[in-house]
Amino acid sequence: MIVTHETTEITLLPRGGPGAQRLWAYLALGTVSLINLISFMPKFPKPHEAAWGDALNYYRMSEQTGAAVENPFALRMLSPWIIHRGNLLTGLSLDVLWVAFTFVVTLATVIVFFEFLRSYLKLQLFTSVLAAVALACTFWYAPYAFSNPWLVDPLNNLLYLLAIWFILKRKLIPFAIVIVLGAINKETTLLLAPLYPLIAWTRGRSFRDRDVLGGIGVFVVAVGIYLGYRIWAQNLIGGDYGFGAGQSNSGLLDNIRFALNANKGAGQVELFTTFHFFWLIFGYGLYQQYRRHGLRAELLISSIWLFACCLAGRLVATDTPRVFVMMAPLLVALVAIVLDQQRGEGRRLWVGALFFLYIAVNLHFVGGAAVFWVDAVALLIFAALVSFPTAPGRAGFKAFNGFRPHQGTLDVADDLKRS
Repeated sequence: MIVTHETTEITLLPRGGPGAQRLWAYLALGTVSLINLISFMPKFPKPHEAAWGDALNYYRMSEQTGAAVENPFALRMLSPWIIHRGNLLTGLSLDVLWVAFTFVVTLATVIVFFEFLRSYLKLQLFTSVLAAVALACTFWYAPYAFSNPWLVDPLNNLLYLLAIWFILKRKLIPFAIVIVLGAINKETTLLLAPLYPLIAWTRGRSFRDRDVLGGIGVFVVAVGIYLGYRIWAQNLIGGDYGFGAGQSNSGLLDNIRFALNANKGAGQVELFTTFHFFWLIFGYGLYQQYRRHGLRAELLISSIWLFACCLAGRLVATDTPRVFVMMAPLLVALVAIVLDQQRGEGRRLWVGALFFLYIAVNLHFVGGAAVFWVDAVALLIFAALVSFPTAPGRAGFKAFNGFRPHQGTLDVADDLKRS
């Protein structure tokens, strides 16, 4: 127990070493994920009979690699191929393998997100665990996948999160591998490829920067590999699938018209209900990033880029929540950064209440008009927290500072002058 000199409020530090803390955190996240799986998964013995939407196509692809299903699903082969190989190697049913794969990959994503908050963003253990639980309970991110566990979305979510982390950590080769694998699993992962050179350019403000050139090279190589993969996959399937075309291989413009005409008048509501009041806290977090670091704030740039990618994705897809839930890691991370600033036991109770309310609306503990009041109460709590000064943070606490320093250019003369 430590009593700071700046305030009379008592701050309790987590007991145990980092290893023990992580073990208990992993157990907590595993328990939450298992409860969600049990609550939302379809009933056996033949759960695939309850599959719907594009899951029907992916299940068919797991039965036969190269199955001639509708575009654009036919070329998203990685997850179905893993299940198919698992079936050949183990003899387990496709249903068991799909459910197990969805659970394991989703839990892995939640644990990686916890490590992203704890190890990279340097947030408190308390905030990191609650934010990871919130991600695990975000309906369109995990419970929905458990209810329809024949989708490529879980692996796509994991690869998106890893790609963002590798961008921020300047891990070019792992980033390139993730982008290529992600494109084979779902082509939208290619939209993240330009973010690496963009972030690198904001650090050095030079197109001759090593990271910028390396990122551009990865983008070109990834696109080339994906185009080669498309040619191979179409030869395997025995069909010709148009790039960007929709179901029944309709043209790109026809697909955009179809997507934009879907759910007329409900788009804004569906967008808001993807994250509910977390959208407002996320916006406040972006504002803080801009005030502190300007347009060099990497989380700000990444969030804007990913939001633009989701807007582009919505042009060719009809499910607004399933498109914009790709923002979940960055959005929840920004929310966690904002709420992590609320130190002290009294404020932690209110932070915990905000996370509980978010989980309540996502897991449908409340419904109908009550959801509006939950969002309103949560925003009032948040407004009260940020309207009053917080207690100073612990001595020695180092939070994520928003961007990484410049790493140099390919111009040796310029580097010598700087040194």
